[in-house]
Amino acid sequence: MSSYVSLVDLLTDPIYRGPIWGALFMSISASLMGAINVVRKKPLVSEMLSHACFPGVVLGTMIGALFFTYSDTLAFSFILIGASIFSLFSHLLFEKLIQNKLKSDVALCYLGTSFLGLGVLLASFMQKSHVMWYSKIQVFFYGQASTMSDTHIWIYAALSSVVALFLIVFYRPIRLVCFDPEYARSIGIRSKGILMIQSTLLTLSIVVGIRSVGIVLMTGMLIAPCIAARYLTSRFSIYLIASLAFGVVSTLCGNILAINWPFELSGLHFVPTGPTTVIVASMMAFIVMLLSPKKGLLGKYLRKRNFQKRCLRENILKAFWKKEKESSLSEVFTWNLAPFSLVKTTLKKLAYQGFIDRRAGVLSLTEDGRKKAAYIVRLHRLWELYLAEHLEYSKEDIHKNAEEIEHLITPEIEEKLTRLLLDPQMDPHNKPIPQKELI
Repeated sequence: MSSYVSLVDLLTDPIYRGPIWGALFMSISASLMGAINVVRKKPLVSEMLSHACFPGVVLGTMIGALFFTYSDTLAFSFILIGASIFSLFSHLLFEKLIQNKLKSDVALCYLGTSFLGLGVLLASFMQKSHVMWYSKIQVFFYGQASTMSDTHIWIYAALSSVVALFLIVFYRPIRLVCFDPEYARSIGIRSKGILMIQSTLLTLSIVVGIRSVGIVLMTGMLIAPCIAARYLTSRFSIYLIASLAFGVVSTLCGNILAINWPFELSGLHFVPTGPTTVIVASMMAFIVMLLSPKKGLLGKYLRKRNFQKRCLRENILKAFWKKEKESSLSEVFTWNLAPFSLVKTTLKKLAYQGFIDRRAGVLSLTEDGRKKAAYIVRLHRLWELYLAEHLEYSKEDIHKNAEEIEHLITPEIEEKLTRLLLDPQMDPHNKPIPQKELI
């Protein structure tokens, strides 16, 4: 088993520092530019641009093979230039297709698959004639951060600096263009220029990023950190910072995991850094989506479940109030459609809260229970009266609506309904409305 590589060694060792620092700088530019694209509701543009750069990678490799040796750094520059040209060209074609009334998702799928197919076709010509150069193409297709050098660090650091400078200098125009482009144009902001710079930087971020995680997985690094950040905040500035933080942390953890892989698979102690980085970013996004306090899926489920339980408790109290008599446990089950176990648990909860008295198998409302039930009935009948008098609902339609809304009416809304309806005494069905002072 290989020895553990510490974080300090990863950041300083000549063997590891190229991949780790290059990947970190890549994640900075990718997460920031991806965050803007997600806010603009154009995340699939990133997918198209990453696929569209592949023919440029192949043509740049072909040109590099004519003039340079396999290990020459200038050959890498030709590859980056070729990839950038094809990505920008695909973006221009996309804009033209959109202007000609083609739906954006159709245009994205069409261009992405077309350019990728062209790249695969061109790469097949080099598979036998230039075997070594073909392996360089494969590096860009699948990613290979482990072979990056100090030169890549400087290239990626320069791009990250340009991206950060762009966001700092043009922060306010970018925010307006992303959220309210019409207003931005009305106050004289050159939206087209801002978007052109952003598209160029996005393209460059993708082009340099494919060296680390590959064309196939690059979209994950553009979107996953932004998804995690979006579930944590609604403020644009914090969203950008959170996207940056998630991108950097996922890249760092992905590289550490790849080098210090804890599981031996067919004798392999190291795994590719690109897939592990994207998997870590995706897992972080999933955890945030699940556990986010306000927007998390688990929180939403628990709030929905608690609301359903509260509705059941209030409906049971209301049913007891209307019957005005004691009921046995079996009778309660006959007028509740909820599952047996849930009704039984709800009755225990109501008894614990002091709303229901349980003696010798007979259930009845306590004094607090009668007041609570009367208040629920009051909200129900106030809403029925409001629907009938102000929204002109028929008497046949108001009951079902009120059954749902009564659980959502706050004391403030109840006060407004009371004033609007002039403190009513009877509902549309000529049933008395419980008065607040008696509850």
